[in-house]
Amino acid sequence: MGIYTLSFKNILRNKLRNLSTVLRISLGVVILLILVSSGLGINSFIEQSGTSNGKILTNSQSNSNVNTANQTNTVTSAVNYLNSVFGSQITENQLVDRLEKFLIKSVYVLDGLASIALLVGVMGIMNTMGFNLSERTQEIGILKSIGFTQKQIFLTCTLEAGLLGLIGSVVGVIVGPICIWIILTFIDPNLFSIIFPFWLIPGIIIITTILSLILGLYPAWLTSNTNIVEALRYG
Repeated sequence: MGIYTLSFKNILRNKLRNLSTVLRISLGVVILLILVSSGLGINSFIEQSGTSNGKILTNSQSNSNVNTANQTNTVTSAVNYLNSVFGSQITENQLVDRLEKFLIKSVYVLDGLASIALLVGVMGIMNTMGFNLSERTQEIGILKSIGFTQKQIFLTCTLEAGLLGLIGSVVGVIVGPICIWIILTFIDPNLFSIIFPFWLIPGIIIITTILSLILGLYPAWLTSNTNIVEALRYG
């Protein structure tokens, strides 16, 4: 039995625990996709509208006279209302500039939350691998006694963690776009191609799998360094 086959078969063990880990990773990927897509949507809006210093309003004015009048009235009403409530003397250009800065900061916040969501989901791999490998201590000793090297056992355990991340990310990139599309049906379905570029799918799968491999290194290293005699006595 090769190390790759062994890694795959080990995934089928502890089904409930591994399933829970895969679901947590999938949830993290789904949240990541939604937040990243929201950030891309905001970026797209800013790019299409123009840069700061009031250019959002200026660029919009070139589209149509009717829209220009409506937008100008809306901005003017908002400025007058804010000035009357807070007693400020903000101008229309200042309002647009502050709005754009707020949107840009929102993108940074969304990206940060997306990274945290993915990391929290993937972090469960360390606990799962720790429990799974501790229950197979005697088996590790048997594998060493029949000729498996420390390097082979290390690779087997690391690949097991990578497979959990790969499966979780694949499930997440299937469910995530569906959730985004459902949300956009209430807003504008045509936005899907803008806020969900194709590169997100392979990118997130690769990142999640690599993170899973990295987080599985420590449990795999501990297991591969298990003493044969102590491992065979275990249990």
